[in-house]
Amino acid sequence: MRRATWALVFLLAAACSGDPVSTPTTSTPAPPASVSRSASDSPGSGVEPVNVPSGTPVSFDEDVDASDVPPEALVPRGTSVTDVWTAETSAGSTILVAFVDPGTDPFRLEHGLVVWRRFPGEPEPWRPVFGLLDPPERGVVELNAIIGDATGDGSPDALTFENTGGSGVCGTWRVIDLAADAAVFTKKTCDTTIDLSTDPPGLVVRESVFAPGDAHCCPSSTKTSVLTYDEATGWTVDSTTEQPT
Repeated sequence: MRRATWALVFLLAAACSGDPVSTPTTSTPAPPASVSRSASDSPGSGVEPVNVPSGTPVSFDEDVDASDVPPEALVPRGTSVTDVWTAETSAGSTILVAFVDPGTDPFRLEHGLVVWRRFPGEPEPWRPVFGLLDPPERGVVELNAIIGDATGDGSPDALTFENTGGSGVCGTWRVIDLAADAAVFTKKTCDTTIDLSTDPPGLVVRESVFAPGDAHCCPSSTKTSVLTYDEATGWTVDSTTEQPT
C-alpha cells in the first residue's frame, strides 16, 4: 500500500510541474561506433544542415585548411567527385563539392552538391551545411559553379548551373548564399546565360529574344539585364538593354 501511495504522489508532482509523465521502457543499446550517421544527425553544431543529401558524411574530423581536405571524404559513399570549389566567407572557410552517382545512362544520373564549412577548434571541425540533389529523372548532365559576391554583402556566394543539355542549353540557375546556407535565387531557363556582375554586385542575365518566324539558331536580339539583391526586397532589375544579333 505504501508503494502505491508513493507512486501516486510522484505522478501528481510530475503533472503539477508540467513535465511529461512517461512509463519506464527498455533501453536500446547505442549503435556501434562503426555505424555512420547522416549529416542531419550532427550534434551540437549550432547550425542546422539544409537539404544535405542522404549518405553525406556527418563530419571531417581534422582541423585543417580547405586545401588539405580530401574531396572524396565529403560526398556520399559510392559517388564520384566531379568538381571542387573553395571560398572564404563571412561565416568561415567553405568547400563546395559536386558529385555524381555513376550509372550506365549518362543522361540519367544523380548529380549533387554539398557545401561544407569549417568550425575551427570544435570536435567536428568540418561539417556539411547545405546541399543540392538532382535525381536521375531531372536529366542533369553537369553541375557547375562560379564563386563571387552575387548578393552584394561582401561575402562570396555560389552561382550554380544544373545543366540539362539540349540545343538551348537548358537548366536551372541558383545563387547560394554561402554565409546564410540558403538558395536566394532559382531560375529554370533555356537560351539564357547568367554570370556574376561586379559593378554593381549582382547577376548579368543574357536572354535570346525570338521574333515570330525566327529559327532557333538565330534569335532576333539579345536582352541583357543586371539584377541586384536586397535581403528585404529580394532581386530587382538594375538595368536592361537589348541589342539585335
